[in-house]
Amino acid sequence: MDRFTNIEWKNTQCHLCGATSGFEPLLLHGKPLKKGQFEYDVHPVICRCGLVFLNPRWSDASFGEFYEKYYDELYRLELKPDYGIEGVVGHMAQVWSRIKPYLVDANKMQNVLDVGCGSGYGLKYLKEQLPGIMIHGIEASPGCREILTEKIGAVLLDSDVDGPWLHKNKGRFDLIIMRHVVEHLLSPIETLSRLKTALTPGGMIYIAVPDMMHPRTVLRDYDNWWEYYFRAVHPYYYCRKTLFTTLEMAGIYPLAWGEENEEVWCLVTRNGYKPDKKNGSYEEQMIVLRQYLPGSQKI
Repeated sequence: MDRFTNIEWKNTQCHLCGATSGFEPLLLHGKPLKKGQFEYDVHPVICRCGLVFLNPRWSDASFGEFYEKYYDELYRLELKPDYGIEGVVGHMAQVWSRIKPYLVDANKMQNVLDVGCGSGYGLKYLKEQLPGIMIHGIEASPGCREILTEKIGAVLLDSDVDGPWLHKNKGRFDLIIMRHVVEHLLSPIETLSRLKTALTPGGMIYIAVPDMMHPRTVLRDYDNWWEYYFRAVHPYYYCRKTLFTTLEMAGIYPLAWGEENEEVWCLVTRNGYKPDKKNGSYEEQMIVLRQYLPGSQKI
């Protein structure tokens, strides 16, 4: 495929503490780590509050063009020979196993939304478990949107989670699924705050992200693990503490959570558990970075 070259860069601030400078670049053998997956440049930094993110990162316009035109061939799981549709369904089966114990009355669920749903095979699996629900998706890929509506039979709400779909959908969804989506959000607090208003009074959001405290070290496509983990399409790298602080700032709180298989997952509501406000993840995060990034920063 053609390489994406229409890249604009922008600097950003830490959304947890508001810092705009003073970030420490992540080092590899004493030099700033620069190459990410598929050889796209990345500039990962850590803030003194512990949040790891890309700075600078691609502009909003560059991200939008990449997701629409280039993302599928590089990242779409149902197209990967070692994942395929079966792998996508397996991911949703795991989501279902995690949320099922917390559904008070699954038979009363009416509307489910999957943000970044791909072609919708995961939604199809979920409807098989809950035949009475209406399934909805938000997806940037034109090809996936076509399959979602014509083959899966889901309702397409928008191509952009920050788009106008919310105006007609406030207070509608009993469950919103965001599996490995929050690390892609450019304005996570604002987007999560919007999604909160789409929930029914007892509605829940399922969230799972790669775990920066337990980063993946086994590669599928690369010889060097850091090229796998850091990628231009992931502007944020959360651990449990930085994720939960982000959620709290958006007004949603964990009802249940876990740290498993190199990811943090949680089921959040407006009235879940409010964690200790002390973040304190910088020192812990630096221990992990020193372990997995040879020649990284000293504590």
